[in-house]
Amino acid sequence: MYAVRTTGVYCRPGCGARKALRTNVEFFATSSQAINAGYRACRRCRPDVGRDADQSIAAVIQVCRILEGIDELPDVAAMASTLGYSERHLRRRFSDVVGVSISSYVRAQHAQRARLALRAGSGVTQAAIEAGFGSNRAFYEHGATRLGMTPATYREGARGERIGYTSIITPIGIVLAASTQKGVCAVMVGPDEIALTNELASEFANATIERDDEGLASVAELLALSVRGEADSTRLPIDLQGTAFQIRVWEALRTIPAGQTRTYSQVAELIGSPKAVRAVGSACAKNMVAITVPCHRVIRTDGSLGGYRWGLEVKEALLLAEAN
Repeated sequence: MYAVRTTGVYCRPGCGARKALRTNVEFFATSSQAINAGYRACRRCRPDVGRDADQSIAAVIQVCRILEGIDELPDVAAMASTLGYSERHLRRRFSDVVGVSISSYVRAQHAQRARLALRAGSGVTQAAIEAGFGSNRAFYEHGATRLGMTPATYREGARGERIGYTSIITPIGIVLAASTQKGVCAVMVGPDEIALTNELASEFANATIERDDEGLASVAELLALSVRGEADSTRLPIDLQGTAFQIRVWEALRTIPAGQTRTYSQVAELIGSPKAVRAVGSACAKNMVAITVPCHRVIRTDGSLGGYRWGLEVKEALLLAEAN
């Protein structure tokens, strides 16, 4: 659900009401939360009235909660029967709503537990066991790849990981780019370099972050050209952390040619999850590597820009430069 502060109304996602400014919008998981915050239900989309589809969404949410509390893949057929669905229907509905399969979701949960165990100081083997991986081999094959760095380094909160950064002044504002030895890990846009640097430090709290204008000169040059529509920075190597679904979305975005756009629905189709449109939008919003992972090339079906983490003015300017 989303609510508009200026009107005091909350709506379902996709409501046909006039779109509000992003600064006036806040989000809620349920109608109850919105009502408790002082909002009333929209009379157009009726978010307070249940729908048949909501029953299957509730079932998927229940499955998620079950998967988050177990170490092994459950008997999906038995779970589906308990919830009143066939196994095939439950699997398909889960993929539609969440954007990944049940088995992928379980692996993602295992990886998240491994993160927490490593953060708490557990050794790699102990973390793998606590996370539900049957062996170190399984952990390195399915869990370690989601950390964005080696398990030992992640255990130390990225301590010892060196991240270099540089910044350039461009027509869309200051662009700050940061990179590990593997590739670009952040590209941020904004009017205040200090604020961007602080955000970078917060994202990689225990890493050694140093300015490296000389070492990242070629990255800065390519980004400067990309902002003007004179180059395409999607060829830069990247080093990103994300869920399996987010990685799929980000990889798909890098295949969109400069000067072209895709709708959120088209991206969902591209990754094989045609009904995961909202999840695609969420993945775009969590993209830390602006321009290089070009989420600015994703727009709404009606042709409007939709949202953008770094500001709609920036998104519009990037699309205009690429179109020209």
